[in-house]
Amino acid sequence: MVGLPRVVAVVCAGLLLASCGVLDGVGEEGDAETDRQSSTLADAIGYPPQSDATGFARAALGTTLGKSAGFSVLRAEDLAHEDLEDPRARLVWRIHRDAFEGGWHRTPAFDACYQVDFNYYGAVAEPDRVTCPADATPITPPPLPRRDIPPDHIPALEATLGALPVTPGEAEVRTALATGLPAPQVDPETDLARIPPQVLVHVDGSDVGVALLADNHGTKDCVLGRRVGGEVLVWSLNWRDLGPLEKPCSPEAALAQRRR
Repeated sequence: MVGLPRVVAVVCAGLLLASCGVLDGVGEEGDAETDRQSSTLADAIGYPPQSDATGFARAALGTTLGKSAGFSVLRAEDLAHEDLEDPRARLVWRIHRDAFEGGWHRTPAFDACYQVDFNYYGAVAEPDRVTCPADATPITPPPLPRRDIPPDHIPALEATLGALPVTPGEAEVRTALATGLPAPQVDPETDLARIPPQVLVHVDGSDVGVALLADNHGTKDCVLGRRVGGEVLVWSLNWRDLGPLEKPCSPEAALAQRRR
């Protein structure tokens, strides 16, 4: 015959399973999914390099995860460094997970916080789970003006090169570009005016080379144009050209590449 204490224990265990389900992840600050999300995020914002911790925070908040309601950056700290491999920035972010119930399983709500250091080349190591800072206020970095090259600059550059005199001087070309290229527009996302691209010019007799160069907070944009023998051609370089292939963005390159 089973003793009373054992009967009570069995009944209570059965009632707990039937009414509450199996408790998963009690007391854990994160799980395999938040580990994966944090690792992916650290890789995503490691390149292009950022100039400071605020830049990394801004990059994190610009991702799909960063724009979700449960994500926030709690700390963005600049670190003293001497060379490119030294950690230069540290972020602490939080991923909130709501409680979930399904079938026999119930997962309580939790906040998972991660700390990761970055050097010039990206994340120094995988994000570490850390205790969430008490009473931390989410960081909202101030917006920055965009520095990319809008698509309307390509036809404008083509039209400007086509309207130049036969043998223009560099000053004439610069004046024509200042008039012919579109004025910076206000970005509706930041309510800030775009920063116009850098304009580089090279004149060789009747041949003219132009490069429009923009560094959009680590991501470079380049548009090249040339007029050679009266023929005008304008094209852009993508991130592969400017990064892995290391093609130059210069007016001399615009003339040299199309003379071949």
